[in-house]
Amino acid sequence: MFAQFFGAFLLNNKLVSPDTLAQAIDDKKNTRMRLGVLAINAGLMTAEQVEHVNVAQQSVDKRFGDLCVDLGYLTEADVDRLLSEQPTDYLLLGQTLVNNGSLTNAEFEAAISSYKDQYQLSDDDITNNQNDKLSAIVKDFFHFNTAENARIYTDYVTLLFKSFIRFIGDDFTPIESTVVNEAEAQYLVCQKIHGKYTAELAIGCAKDEYIAFAERFAKEELTDEVDEYVNEIVGEFLNVNNGLFVVNESNQSGIELSLDPQNYIHDGKVRFEHQAFCIPVAFAFGEVEFYISVT
Repeated sequence: MFAQFFGAFLLNNKLVSPDTLAQAIDDKKNTRMRLGVLAINAGLMTAEQVEHVNVAQQSVDKRFGDLCVDLGYLTEADVDRLLSEQPTDYLLLGQTLVNNGSLTNAEFEAAISSYKDQYQLSDDDITNNQNDKLSAIVKDFFHFNTAENARIYTDYVTLLFKSFIRFIGDDFTPIESTVVNEAEAQYLVCQKIHGKYTAELAIGCAKDEYIAFAERFAKEELTDEVDEYVNEIVGEFLNVNNGLFVVNESNQSGIELSLDPQNYIHDGKVRFEHQAFCIPVAFAFGEVEFYISVT
């Protein structure tokens, strides 16, 4: 999820446009990591030093790493360590944006430093997908600290984003939340959780995005029309995620909860008993909105 929130950071700071970011997210699967970006991220080289080596390569037939050693920017041990590390998704996204000219090395250096500083992230946090750091980013990004049930909102949305990566795909960018009293969309799937507290959850979007979301979850091509099967697929995603959340609440917090059956609404709206957070998510196939209200 660090890559998705890095994309949101770039977007919110107007370092890239939505279209540029969407294209980079799609292209990053074919991106080959370069040593210069790895060295900048590790704090071993500055963007200016990387550019110096890039220019030097134009007149010297040597590999980037060898030139870095010759120029005293890196040791051979540094080069070996950087090349042996598995690049993380957020670095692949940054590399893609540098490759296509959307960011310079200097802009990437400044962006990644600001991103880490804002969320107090270390490379180990990102590499190991530290849950506490992911939760802190979710809580801060969506302003859940203003909510009475901040822990529940944070845990639910953190799990939701993990479900996206697991079941739908990692090609998405979170968009800042809004507080609403109702959800309205061409297609809505709703479900309630009951127990110590009540949570109202919903997915809402237009027809094309609804079908595309269902295709991703079902991993099959579907009809161009929304039928009962398409509804059941989207509803099952919500049910699976909510079921996992209920199990987590029982195992981790000792809170027993139960799920109501899903409710499907076409060209309508649902009014929440209490104000809800609307969480827009921009997938490669379009925007889908997720709603959560806890009382």
